[in-house]
Amino acid sequence: MKKRAMAREKCRKQGNAEWNPELNENVLVKTQPMSDAIRGIISKFLDLFQGPYRISKVLGHSAYELRDEEGKIRGEFNKKQLKRYKEEPHTQTEKAEKHA
Repeated sequence: MKKRAMAREKCRKQGNAEWNPELNENVLVKTQPMSDAIRGIISKFLDLFQGPYRISKVLGHSAYELRDEEGKIRGEFNKKQLKRYKEEPHTQTEKAEKHA
């Protein structure tokens, strides 16, 4: 019994309940892609997340206002729709070289 309980505990969903997005943090937004038969677009092959966007304002307990790279407001989103944006290590070094 204990073995089964430990296995279930190990496999349970690891969500972002402990994550609290902060101001000016980069995030991705979950989208609902739509298929388009005329243009030959199949939704299961489209990206599920868009971004990165920057958090410009904390609106409440779990609501955030996002802006894109040009500073345009993208909209208001719930924490459940957001995902932490992690830059790849080589991307960070390329940015540092460009600014130097």
